[in-house]
Amino acid sequence: MIKNKYVKVALFIIAVLYAVKCSKNGHDFEVFVDAGGKIIHGQNIFKPPFAQNLQYYYSPLFALLLAPFSALPIMIPQLLWIGFSYFLLYRIWILCVQYFDTSAFSKKQMQLWLLIAALLALRFILVDIGYVQMTTFLLWATLESMQLIKRGKYITGAALLALAINIKLLPLAFVLYLFYRNYTKAALLTCVFYVVYLFIPALYLGWQQNASLLKDWFSIINPANKEWNIESDDGPSSLVALIPVYLTDTTGILSFKRNFVNLKFEQVSLILNLVRLAFVLLTLAFLRTLPFKSIKSNIRQFWEMCYLFIAIPLIYPHQQQYAFVYLIPAFVYISWYFIVNWEMVKAKLNYFTWALLIIIGFNFTPLIGRDVISSQVCEVLLYLRILPMAVIMLIGVLWFCRPRKELAIAE
Repeated sequence: MIKNKYVKVALFIIAVLYAVKCSKNGHDFEVFVDAGGKIIHGQNIFKPPFAQNLQYYYSPLFALLLAPFSALPIMIPQLLWIGFSYFLLYRIWILCVQYFDTSAFSKKQMQLWLLIAALLALRFILVDIGYVQMTTFLLWATLESMQLIKRGKYITGAALLALAINIKLLPLAFVLYLFYRNYTKAALLTCVFYVVYLFIPALYLGWQQNASLLKDWFSIINPANKEWNIESDDGPSSLVALIPVYLTDTTGILSFKRNFVNLKFEQVSLILNLVRLAFVLLTLAFLRTLPFKSIKSNIRQFWEMCYLFIAIPLIYPHQQQYAFVYLIPAFVYISWYFIVNWEMVKAKLNYFTWALLIIIGFNFTPLIGRDVISSQVCEVLLYLRILPMAVIMLIGVLWFCRPRKELAIAE
C-alpha cells in the first residue's frame, strides 16, 4: 500500500474535491433518490416524469431503501454515496489481494502492483464516481459475497449477493458459477433471498402495489425488448452497441458510415445472440472442469472470476462506460501476473505483441478522456465502439496470463 504520508494527503484532498464537484449537480444517483421519494408517495417509479429525464431501471426495494434521503438536498445523499464508494474501492483491493500469496512480494512490488492496477482502472472509476453510479457497490458486493461463501458463511454471503442482484442483474452469473463450483447451498440460498427481496416492499406498499411495480419493472428490463437488440447511441459499450452498428445502417452522433453491410433487424439480432452465446460458452474454456466440481486454488478461482467480470458487461445490454468498473479484478490479476512472471513474459512477447498490449491498455487509462485527447477524438472512439473491442481483446490477455502451474497440477 501507499506509505508516503504526503502522497496519501494529496490523494485524499483530490478525492474530496472530486467528490464535492460530482455531488453538486444531479447525476444518476438523483434518479435513484427521486424514485425513493415517488415510491413512498404511492407513485409508479417506472413511469415518467423522471429526474434527469432518465428511466429508472432498478428494483422497488432499492427505491424504498433510498426513500429516507429523498427529502434532503441532492448534494447530501450523492456526497454520502461517493464517500461510501471510496471506501468500497479500498475494500475491493483488499478482497482481490486475499486471493494471492504476497508473502514474497517486496514493498516496491506491492506498490507497483497497486499502481498498475489503479492506472488501468482509473478511467472507469472516475466515470462511475462522476455519474454517482452503482457499479462500485455491485463489484464490492460480488467479491465480498464470494469471500464470505468461501469461508462457509453461506447465509450472509447469499444475502449480500442476492441484494446486489435485486438492485441490478449484473451479478446474476455468479449464482450459476456457484452451482458450477459445487457451492449448491449458497446458490440456492441466493435464489431464496432474491425472492424474499422482491416481496419485502409489500410490507410497506401492500401486496397489490408491489405486484404492479414488479410487473412494470420486469417489463422494462426484459432482454427480449427490441431496444435491447440495437443500441446506436454513443454511450453504451456492450456487444449490443458494438455488433449491430457494423451490420446495419444506424444513426449516431457522427455522419460517416460504420456498417459494412446492411442486414435486416432479424438477421442482426440472430448474429448478436450467437456472439453472446459464444462468450457464454467461452466460460467453459476458463472453468476447464465438469460441473459441480470444487477447486482448491485461490489463484485459479480468481482467474475464472476475472473472465466473468469481463464478459458480464459485454453480454448485458445498455452497459455504459461505468459498467466496466467490473474489469478491476482482471486488472489486478493481469498486473500481478506480469510482475511475478516478468522474465518469462519478456522472453515470450515480441515488438508486435508489446505494441498490441500498449494499445489495449491505453483504452483503459484516463489518457483516453476528453480533456486529454479532445472531445472530437473521443467522439470518434465512442462512435466506432473502440472500448468494447479493447475489452474483447483483454480476454485474450487474460488467457495468456492463465495460471499454468495451478491448472497443470489440477489436471
